[in-house]
Amino acid sequence: MNNPISTIGKKFSSYFSAQNRKLRQFQKQHHFDKNLLNSLNNVKRPSLKQLKYLPKVLTSGEKRRLATTFIIIVACFLFLVGNWYLNATVSIPKIGGEYSEGLVGSPNTINPIMAPTNDVDMDLTSLIYSGLVKKDKNRQLANDLAESYEISPDQLVYTFHLRHNIKWQDGEIFNADDVVFTFNSIQDEQFKSPLARSFRGVAVEKVDDYTVKFTLKEPFAPFLGLLTVGILPEHLWYNIPPATADLAEINKRPIGTGPWMFDNFKKDKTGVIKSYSLVPNPYYYGQRPYIQNLIFKFYGDFPTAIDALKNKVVDGISYLPLDFVNDLKKYKNLNYEQLDQPQYTALFLNQNKNTLLQADYIRQAMAMAIDKTKLVKEVLNDQGQVIDAPALPGITENPDITKYTYDPQKAAQLLENNSWSLVSTTTSDGLTEQVRQKKKTYLEVTLTTVNQPENVKIAEEIKKSWDQIGFNTTINLVDKSKIFQDVINQRNYEVLLFGENLGLDPDPFPFWHSSQSEYPGLNLAIFTDKQSDKLLEDARKTNDLAVRQKDYTDFQAIVAKELPAIFLYNETYTYPQDKSLKGFDVSAIAIPSDRFANINDWYVKTKRIWKK
Repeated sequence: MNNPISTIGKKFSSYFSAQNRKLRQFQKQHHFDKNLLNSLNNVKRPSLKQLKYLPKVLTSGEKRRLATTFIIIVACFLFLVGNWYLNATVSIPKIGGEYSEGLVGSPNTINPIMAPTNDVDMDLTSLIYSGLVKKDKNRQLANDLAESYEISPDQLVYTFHLRHNIKWQDGEIFNADDVVFTFNSIQDEQFKSPLARSFRGVAVEKVDDYTVKFTLKEPFAPFLGLLTVGILPEHLWYNIPPATADLAEINKRPIGTGPWMFDNFKKDKTGVIKSYSLVPNPYYYGQRPYIQNLIFKFYGDFPTAIDALKNKVVDGISYLPLDFVNDLKKYKNLNYEQLDQPQYTALFLNQNKNTLLQADYIRQAMAMAIDKTKLVKEVLNDQGQVIDAPALPGITENPDITKYTYDPQKAAQLLENNSWSLVSTTTSDGLTEQVRQKKKTYLEVTLTTVNQPENVKIAEEIKKSWDQIGFNTTINLVDKSKIFQDVINQRNYEVLLFGENLGLDPDPFPFWHSSQSEYPGLNLAIFTDKQSDKLLEDARKTNDLAVRQKDYTDFQAIVAKELPAIFLYNETYTYPQDKSLKGFDVSAIAIPSDRFANINDWYVKTKRIWKK
């Protein structure tokens, strides 16, 4: 009997032998077919027609791997091409797009000779109108409607040669008659121009169609800076009565020679203008703007304007108060431009209202008790610089001035040495506090300031500082609308926490000369010093900046030593804009509208061109 296992083995052996014979036959046939195919086609790679059958012979896994490889190859190719393109080209501004900005307030009289009392009007007039000269992005004066000018050796006659072929935005030709009309209107009392005082006694005359001459009664170095005021079109204003000029419709739909012109405005149901749109002036003689639509939206307060910025209703706002800086930190789409400005904040000491302030050592103790660095860091969020004298634009602070650095122990000792002893008193709240007393007189002072968040915080910190060395300090908060009428004009304060803006020219005469101690002057410290007066008078009589620098640094030294005011800081101006806006290049301003100094360079759209 046969062995079953042996039988099965023979069958398997026979099966595998048969399969091997078939495989050898297949390979032989395959080799024959391949040689036959090669003999018919010399090309060793598949044709495009053959490739279309590839998906039919590939497995699903092979298809995925092939697709992945193809995507990687394409991506690498695009990357290399894109990188080459970026290296071979450069991005430049492209004409088009719009920019919208939120302003607090509303337009009233968009007229350059009436606008200085309203920041919104100043913003709009600076874009629509042109002056004889203008401020550039570096806060320097440059020619505008004037092609050139000369100043006589005695600095009394300014002669301006006007550009030719300039058109108003309605197509009419600009000439010297427009310039003469504008400055005559400023001097006309019926126009009620806030600029009238600055041009009192100045004679303006037309020499020819493109030459104008100004004659002053005495040299006045800041005069050139006054001529940035926009020029009015005589042909549109000539028949408008000066007494009712502020009611004219052209104040809402102005015609100027500036880079931007009025397009339209929108009102709410009550007739209040809520937005104002400008477009590029096709007749403009200078560089044309890239942006093609400039929109201003008006809000009643800063919180509302800031909400609009957060929600991208506007691309920027004119100014960001310090109280809202932290509130916007999480919004990464914004740039925060920090602009220097010729504005300093100080404590002006009225020695007539509080005779204790007449003592040098008391003023010195008050100064040494204040930590200015802490104020700038904690209250201003580091958006300011500590100062010890009046900060003047373009003038370097005198390094040799007297400085009363923070030293509360020394301040307290100074009072102690002058017989001011600490005694305990009971407040109206029933609390016990210590205050200094000399004989029957308490060391008391009232600090007055505008009722605004920043001022309130600064005042509270100063009160703490003075209370710490034994003063009994009372804070008096006044509404912004009443600060001039009720307080400043009448010099009705003992110590006034206030900021002063000197404008474009570094002339501190209106703020520190003894002749300006009473209204309408702005000598808030009621400071009188013959040597200081002479320095201020001499400085404004020359256009030699080196001479003015010497006079002003000597003036700073006198003020710092006499201490009629305690100078605190020079605050920076924070201007937030969406990062989509490019081309902003301003570092310093004299007034808020100066932030537009290089607006014609701003852009929101770009294009690429080949590198040269």
